[in-house]
Amino acid sequence: MRFDAETAASYGWINRALPAGQLDEYVDRIARNIAALPEGVIEAAKRALPAEPITDGLLRENEAWATQIALPAVQQLMGRGLRNGAQTPAGERGLEELMRGAAHPE
Repeated sequence: MRFDAETAASYGWINRALPAGQLDEYVDRIARNIAALPEGVIEAAKRALPAEPITDGLLRENEAWATQIALPAVQQLMGRGLRNGAQTPAGERGLEELMRGAAHPE
């Protein structure tokens, strides 16, 4: 059975479905968001990927998470995200927007 991109995105099979004309703007925004991450986050993600066997990767992912979760900036961001509904069905469907708002509260 075949599914269109919008259906696949709504089921969570892909992150996002975009028209071709919006792709460059989206990629630019994602690159800016990544560049603005707190110090250490990108390095932790890189340490977690890739690994053979998978258990090594899972251990590195856990270590990377553990080093970041203790940072005050991460705790504040997660707290704001949870207060804004990050663990609700609606929050999970719009997690990127929700967390972007949590990262830059007005």
